[in-house]
Parts: sequence; structure tokens; C-alpha cells
Amino acid sequence: MAEPISNVKKMEIPKEKIQQDNLEEVIEAVSENKEAILKGIDFLNTLNNNGMLDMSHALVKHKEDALENVMNELNKSQYAKVLENIMQLVFLAGELRVDDMKYFAGRLNDGMEAAGNQEQNDKTSYFDLMKALKDPEINRSITMLLAFLKGMGKE
Repeated sequence: MAEPISNVKKMEIPKEKIQQDNLEEVIEAVSENKEAILKGIDFLNTLNNNGMLDMSHALVKHKEDALENVMNELNKSQYAKVLENIMQLVFLAGELRVDDMKYFAGRLNDGMEAAGNQEQNDKTSYFDLMKALKDPEINRSITMLLAFLKGMGKE
């Protein structure tokens, strides 16, 4: 009959093998994420050139002091109304219909571009106004403006 096993030896992996496996894993990760790493290096270089890297490093290193200074500044009475307004502005932003705002902002940009291209010396007569109402784009804009004013004036 066989003898019972009384001494179990653990298989030890050499340190060099572990290091080699880790190095291969890092090389593979770098290869797969090359673009992100290069962008990160460029970002860090930009921060360093602007002095922001040193500033952010100091801010993180001394975060307690920095936070205390910021809180001391915000606790001054001159900032109380600003902080109240910021909170109200956040709540107002939650009520806005963003898709409608995007649509009207785009239309407003188009109108401002057309107004910027208009000659400053042009004069508009009453006859020009009547003639302009026949233009479908102007008529559409005036109709939209009148609907806006009607909606704004509702109680």
C-alpha cells in the first residue's frame, strides 16, 4: 500500500516569470489603448504648459486648506444672493424644454446672420412692409412672433 502524503510543497513561480507576465499584460493594454494614451499625454502636456498641472497638483495635495478657503469666501454675505440665484437658476433649467429652446436658438441664429448681412443704409417704407408680408418666410416669422406674444400674455 502507498504511504500517505505528509509534506505538500507549493509550486513557486519565479519572480522573473511574474514580472514578464505583468510586462506582457501592460504592453497589450498599451497597444489596445494607444489612441487614448496619446490623447492623455497630449492633455497632460497642455496642462503642464499652461501651469494648470502644478496648480491642480497643489489643489489636490492641499485640498482641505483650499476647500476651507472656498467655504470661508462663500460664507460672506455678499455672495448669499448669488448662491440663492444659482439654485433658482438650476430649478429653472429643469423646467425648460430643451428641444424647443434648441429649435428657437437655431432660428434666432439664422435671423441674426441674415440681419448681419443686411446693408445698414437700407430704409424700409410702409409699402416695403406690406410687400414683405407676402414673403412666406417673413409671414411665417411674424405669425410665430404673434403666437409667442399671445402665449406670453396669457393669464
